[in-house]
Amino acid sequence: MFPIFPIVPWHIAWLEPWFPYAPLIWLSGVICLWMTRYTHQLAQRWGERYYWLSAIVRPLGVLLILVGWLAVLAEPGGTRVQGWGSWLIFLGWDGRPTMVFWFRILCGLGTLLSLAFGLWAIKVLGLRRSFLYRRLDDPLITDGPYSIVRHPQFLSAIGVTFFYAVAVLPMEPYLGWPLYVGPYEIVPNWALFTVALWLLAVLEDRELATHFGAEYAEYARRVPRLFPN
Repeated sequence: MFPIFPIVPWHIAWLEPWFPYAPLIWLSGVICLWMTRYTHQLAQRWGERYYWLSAIVRPLGVLLILVGWLAVLAEPGGTRVQGWGSWLIFLGWDGRPTMVFWFRILCGLGTLLSLAFGLWAIKVLGLRRSFLYRRLDDPLITDGPYSIVRHPQFLSAIGVTFFYAVAVLPMEPYLGWPLYVGPYEIVPNWALFTVALWLLAVLEDRELATHFGAEYAEYARRVPRLFPN
């Protein structure tokens, strides 16, 4: 499979054996995040032990999601793109800016904006709450990106993978290259990934509503769950 701009511009050979299991890898990461979501009941029951467990499992979940999506790119027999000339052809440059070229540039900008949105959310929420654990006395965050959607980090991940999924579709046929199985692997992965994060957002909403009560009910009434209105 050709490496697809803009997520990872190279083939990762050591992940080739894991290519068939890529959905299971990133799904395991989502499950790790589910295990360490706003689990106030577990924190009340286990105390500090829960925070230690979350500080191990939550970063593991983030890592598994990243490795799982990198494994999607690691189809055995993948091809490297090397040199500026190859990059221009790969982007759809045919001696002039073509429609596919501009489409690829827009996908790259969409990816950067999605990443920036996620980094903004991490900055507002904080590294500890984003990647380690969340304490019982943590306040409800409703400003910054959290005033746009209730789960901006999930939206960022969906955005990055979406621009990757749509960017792959017009590329190989336009260049006359073999289609391989890229779109047929990437698009279903993106769809399942989006559904998984949506379900995780629903579960978090239920627990946050139980913990914060009327405050969260008012917040949920004003701000959409995952996609901006």
